[in-house]
Amino acid sequence: MDIFRKIIAVIASVALAITFVGLGFVACTMPPVTHGLSSVFSKDDVSPFDRNQLVKVADATRDFSFGAHNELALYRVIYDVDEEFSAKVTEAGGAVPTGFPSLGSVRDAADVSQYKAAFDNASEMYCYSQATISHLNDCYAIAEAAYPALIAIGLIAVAGLVFTHITGSRRRLGIVLFGAGLAVIVALAAFGAWAVVDFDGLFTAFHQLFFAQQGNWTFPYDSLLICALPEAFWMGMGVVWLATSIVLSLASVVVGRKL
Repeated sequence: MDIFRKIIAVIASVALAITFVGLGFVACTMPPVTHGLSSVFSKDDVSPFDRNQLVKVADATRDFSFGAHNELALYRVIYDVDEEFSAKVTEAGGAVPTGFPSLGSVRDAADVSQYKAAFDNASEMYCYSQATISHLNDCYAIAEAAYPALIAIGLIAVAGLVFTHITGSRRRLGIVLFGAGLAVIVALAAFGAWAVVDFDGLFTAFHQLFFAQQGNWTFPYDSLLICALPEAFWMGMGVVWLATSIVLSLASVVVGRKL
């Protein structure tokens, strides 16, 4: 019977560690985080759009990738930003640049196919290509699988902690909490060090691990996606992820140590 209790304790500790990491992911994909980081880091010095317009695109991109996944809403935001840009250029007496989307071909605001046709041969500076949409669909698929899995693992962690508390000693419960927190801190410290030394390498390894279509996550430096969500943005996301997970883990270590 004691062996069974120990096995449950180990499962609870592992599940709790995964939950801490998962909650960090949830925190960094929240709408205010995307809005705030894009407001600070979006590359309006490279993009033809201003910072407010890039933030609008970033917010819509987050909602498409980790929220409602409404393709029409995403296209509509990009169309509106393009229309604002076009009106500004025309008002100044100029002409829209080569590679600008054919906005006039969108006659039905509710028809996704018309937006796709308008953006199809346009420069990625002004809109999202189908490769970009495909990548965002991949992000949504990962999130769609991750969220319910995280809930299930969290429930396993809670059930394991309750079982350990009821059937085991206070010391064993403390060991579970301490072990889960310490494991996450050590692992994230290693990833944090990797990010400091070689963020591009970590970013590449992450995408190669989670995205089967290798190369589908690389885009021109002046593309709308990269200007709205540049490398500094993702570094900020990483900091939020690490900070959230480490704070939860530290709390678990402290409580576990007391127990």
